[in-house]
Amino acid sequence: MRKFATAALVALALGCATMKPQQPVAHLHVECNVPDAMVLLDDGLVGKAADLAKKDKTIHPGFYRVELRHPGYYSYFTEISVEEGASATVKAELHVLLD
Repeated sequence: MRKFATAALVALALGCATMKPQQPVAHLHVECNVPDAMVLLDDGLVGKAADLAKKDKTIHPGFYRVELRHPGYYSYFTEISVEEGASATVKAELHVLLD
C-alpha cells in the first residue's frame, strides 16, 4: 500500500509540474502591399507582413501600437485593442518615399 501511495504522489506531483495555466489569447492578422515590411507591436519585432498574412500571430489580449516599416517606404502606424478570443486585422498600404 505504501508503494502505491508513493507512486500516486509522484505521479500527481509530476502531472502538476508539467501543467501550464491557460493564458488568454487573441490573434493578429496583417495585410500589406509590401510583403517584406516588418511588423512591430509596441516597438517589438513580431515578423514580416507576409508571414502574418498567411498565419495569424497569437498575442495577449490588450491595447497595442502597431507599426509596419520597410526601407524606401513611409512607415504605417495604427493602434488596436483586441479582446480575449478575438482577432484583429491590420490593413496597411505603404507608400514609396519621395526623392
